[in-house]
Amino acid sequence: MAKEINRARTQAVKETFAAHPGMVLFVLAPAAIVFGLLWIITNFWIALIVGVVAGGAALWKLLSD
Repeated sequence: MAKEINRARTQAVKETFAAHPGMVLFVLAPAAIVFGLLWIITNFWIALIVGVVAGGAALWKLLSD
């Protein structure tokens, strides 16, 4: 059976984003740099696809048990 998304953890992530926007920007800065490098090296669409897949996987991992 598929794992459910933990509602308490989801709420904690939302509260952290709301309370500490500077920390969120600091954490996301490396992802923006990688996106920019992929855009320069390849093209925008490949960078966008890689970013969406990596971001979705990270979000799923963060919010799942």
